[in-house]
Amino acid sequence: MSFKREALEDGTVRLSSERCSFIYQRPRPGVVHMRIVGSDKGEFGTAPMDELREDLCRFAPVELFVEMDEITGANLPVQEAWTEWFSHNRSALKSVSMLTRSKYMHFTAEVVKFFSRTGELIRVYLDPEPFLDALQRAAPGTQKSRK
Repeated sequence: MSFKREALEDGTVRLSSERCSFIYQRPRPGVVHMRIVGSDKGEFGTAPMDELREDLCRFAPVELFVEMDEITGANLPVQEAWTEWFSHNRSALKSVSMLTRSKYMHFTAEVVKFFSRTGELIRVYLDPEPFLDALQRAAPGTQKSRK
């Protein structure tokens, strides 16, 4: 597994490889905003989930916001790992909001939602505006403009 973990001055954490990056921001305790860009082929192992461990231990139930509208793919082992993680950690999650605009990633998110047996815990957004509104409600003062 070849990737780099960076902790930036503003508290943002970035996991990055040649093909993919995960960016974690914590606008307030109990709220994590994660943005995924590129194609995750499994090179991170469990690191993307491990990055959330302390949030779940300290601030459960956590509200997780995942921007996936810049993902170009995620292989089956990655999808299965997230499915298992959501299933295992559902009691430590208040809600999971996922934003995607690709039909493939929308289908992937719905499959993860179904097989994780999390019911309405996971909400998949196709439009960024309601996703950003939900993030703003969870963490007032969060910038609504996207980078």
